[in-house]
Amino acid sequence: IRNTLKLPFRGQSKPDFQSRGRERRIWNDLLESMAGDGYCHAWYGRRFFSPVKVSESLAPHHGLGLDCYVQWTSPIRRFGDLQAHGAIKRFIRRNKINELMKEGKVIPTELSLIDIGCKVPVPVEVDDDGRIIKYECSSSGTIDSDIDFGVGQGLIGAGRHLQRRSQQYWLFEYISRLRNEDPEKAVFDAIVLGCVDYERDQYAIYLPELGLEHRYLSQKGSLEPGEKLRLKVATVYPSTGLMSLTLANQ
Repeated sequence: IRNTLKLPFRGQSKPDFQSRGRERRIWNDLLESMAGDGYCHAWYGRRFFSPVKVSESLAPHHGLGLDCYVQWTSPIRRFGDLQAHGAIKRFIRRNKINELMKEGKVIPTELSLIDIGCKVPVPVEVDDDGRIIKYECSSSGTIDSDIDFGVGQGLIGAGRHLQRRSQQYWLFEYISRLRNEDPEKAVFDAIVLGCVDYERDQYAIYLPELGLEHRYLSQKGSLEPGEKLRLKVATVYPSTGLMSLTLANQ
């Protein structure tokens, strides 16, 4: 059997720093100053990195510093993980079948196309000693043709969207119950990550206690990256994913 292994390699191209010199200097300054205990540098750096591309061809992953990278597993099995598992299991089984064929042995009849990713070789000629000397194989161009990593990535993308919506809903529901119980309990420390809209004085902030990145309209004008605020929840609507914050001392 022509045995090849295809896997969903995840590649990420190198950031284009040369054409974005000013932004890179700001990024380096945030690192040197450790603004916001490093959160500002991490947040600002996201703009440089392109989304991961999945391909069956080897590609470097710049963010991880690896020549090639395949997602293999996680605490919760993704569909893409199961596809990779299936491809590797089939590859190992085809290797074993090739060994049996070299030795002229019988291939287990329990195996099917699903198990090895191609048609199971059939013995067609046996010598006088009962050793199989010829098998019929028709695997050319059909190895693992039923595994489409693109479908897996599409399902993962849809699943992540639902996962984010669900996480946001229950986080906001928790905040809502906390606020209804006692408004003073819905007060949190926040770190200013950076400005996202200078005209509106809108900033990206991070609330460590909640592990939440959110948008905040400043009530005191311009803010500096790394500046720390004490904010209280003014309104929160879990079903619509909306939440507004105000300064705790107002």
